[in-house]
Amino acid sequence: MNFNTTYKTSLLCLSFLLGCRTTKSTLFVSKSPISIAAPYFQSWVAGIQGGGSGVDVFLPVKDLNNITPDSLHFRGQRVIVIYKDQHITARFQTADNQLEKVILSNEPLAEANNILLPLGDNSPFELHKNTCVLSYRLNNKRYYYKILDLTKSNCTPYPSSPPPTH
Repeated sequence: MNFNTTYKTSLLCLSFLLGCRTTKSTLFVSKSPISIAAPYFQSWVAGIQGGGSGVDVFLPVKDLNNITPDSLHFRGQRVIVIYKDQHITARFQTADNQLEKVILSNEPLAEANNILLPLGDNSPFELHKNTCVLSYRLNNKRYYYKILDLTKSNCTPYPSSPPPTH
């Protein structure tokens, strides 16, 4: 074999090896480590212009059983969860009723005060509209549990802005 053939063969083998690299596997569990009673989601909208809107997801639980819930994936987004009063709660912002204060000017410094839209944290999971994925930690390992058929609760209109989830 000459050098040119050896070089091409080595390069081809290297490209196959790089293409076959392993990716970090997602650890989905089929059985929930916690008892979730009647999970539901609820749309909300602030009663003032620019006060915001969104969807809150509620997972009622009695005991966390040594797990640490950290985030929830729902409708293409991922947000950090809060555990309070035996509920795991996640608040997802939507684009409706957001404050739209944009300064357009010939002066570049005048536009410096414009607020950029948040990029958000996209979820890697493709889910149905009434399905979510709970991400949690147990023994320093991350796990995911898919929750199907969340019930839709009536929309809650708030007189001003919604109460904080924390």
